[in-house]
Amino acid sequence: MARADERTPLEAEWRRETTAAQDTRTLALDVRVRDGWHVNAHDPNRPYLIATELTVEPPPSVTVAAIDYPEAVLRSLRFAPGEPLRLYEGRFTIGVRLSGAATGPVTGRLRYQACSDETCLPPRTLPVSMALADAAAPPAAGTVTVATPEASSRIERWMQQHGLLPTLALALVFGLALNLTPCVYPLISVTIAYFGGQSRGTSGRVLGLAVAYVLGIALTFSALGVTAALSGGLFGAAMQRPAVLAGIAAVLVALAASNFGLYQLRMPTALASRTGKASAGLAGALAMGLTMGIVAAPCVGPVVIALLLFVAARHDALLGFALFFALAIGMGLPYLALATAAGSIRRLPRSGEWLTWVEHLFGCVLLGMALYFAAPLLGARVVAVATPVLIAGAGVYLGFVDGAGSALPRFAVARRVLGVLVVVVAIWSATAPHAESTLPWEPFSPEALARAAQSGKPALVDFTAKWCLPCGENDRVTFADRTIAAEAERFVMLRADVTEMTPDREEWMQRFKVLGVPTIVLFGRGGAEEAREVGFVEPERLLGLMRERR
Repeated sequence: MARADERTPLEAEWRRETTAAQDTRTLALDVRVRDGWHVNAHDPNRPYLIATELTVEPPPSVTVAAIDYPEAVLRSLRFAPGEPLRLYEGRFTIGVRLSGAATGPVTGRLRYQACSDETCLPPRTLPVSMALADAAAPPAAGTVTVATPEASSRIERWMQQHGLLPTLALALVFGLALNLTPCVYPLISVTIAYFGGQSRGTSGRVLGLAVAYVLGIALTFSALGVTAALSGGLFGAAMQRPAVLAGIAAVLVALAASNFGLYQLRMPTALASRTGKASAGLAGALAMGLTMGIVAAPCVGPVVIALLLFVAARHDALLGFALFFALAIGMGLPYLALATAAGSIRRLPRSGEWLTWVEHLFGCVLLGMALYFAAPLLGARVVAVATPVLIAGAGVYLGFVDGAGSALPRFAVARRVLGVLVVVVAIWSATAPHAESTLPWEPFSPEALARAAQSGKPALVDFTAKWCLPCGENDRVTFADRTIAAEAERFVMLRADVTEMTPDREEWMQRFKVLGVPTIVLFGRGGAEEAREVGFVEPERLLGLMRERR
């Protein structure tokens, strides 16, 4: 990264992009201007303003076909009243198209003048250079090329064309689509268990509790999203902390104990007497939603990553919070109906005779979710034994030991049949061979990626974590697929495990612009990034991407 002296609030970094034509190169100069500052556009609308101008000197046999400047923004400044000025601020990109296939250094100079709302610094020239490697030749050790997703720029264009409110509405729709991702499965079971076992009273009160619950999810989800976007960190990184995982598991066990009738979950009497029963219930539902917001944080995908990059580029915390809040509300809307339906079970005809058994069922579900969140702390062997034992124990208890609902003959029969089926499932899960990935994974490092480029092989890098549910889906489904295993023989397969975040892993995330897991990045034979997938990837989709890397 090229950087001026400390008095100049501007940084610039080259990024190489790939093109289909062998004799055409596209470079991008990513520029970042610190908050509170801006530079003039390349075509300012005042004659006395210093234009931002990039001069590029390519190696021999290479010519500059075009330099593409971004669209300017219009801002009214205190020192220049009247017509708004054409400016660049935050992050922007200058594209450079080169013709020719020769290798060598590309040198350049970025001339600009940085100003705040009240003052301007003297014009400066920032030298920027990079090595231009041939597409078929490996880069030098330790050098990598990263392509930035285009989705964030599409969001920028959408907002410029349609405004803030339609953009928030679009984010809400995207949030609804998040319910199709595997990471929301824990929210479904926890919502049913919590409201099925804790909610009492009229439908209006149940709806109020559901609203508080969804609001808690949205608050935590949006706060984590904005923090990740503005810091450039991993989205959902709280889930890598053992204390957070243990805390969530403990909350789920406590809720399960309440469902089994060991105690009644209530707020302290002194606090409840001050706030009233209604507000106490709302506070409990809000607190539960805040906890479940952390569970929802690993719900990443192309849309979430695009929003993260967009917010990071704008450096507008309020806008970022609004976008992620709308996204989380969209994700939480189905839980309003789910929570209301679960909380209304008690009002069904003769519900008192079997609702206790249903609450015990919800308690077993909560114990299963507690085991899921504690899995990274317990280890694979313990989980492999504990999972079928828990399933079998739930089947025996719910089908034969629990006496709730025995007065209803048909229900008693159905309960026993269900118990037998659950025990069969437990036996099958303990004895059936499970599909596992047999891919030749190597530990990831930038040096390993550089060696792959030097060997002339394409590379696949899987950024993953043990606490990530979609990551497990990729392992059990996608990476266990035989066609993927056969195609992987041509690749250098690298796995970056970020379960425990360390300084070197933080550097990986920032260097490769990985904002969430799972993220699968495919590199061509020359070491340049050529494709990227975020979230669970179908085997057919990944197979097609791998076959394109010839």
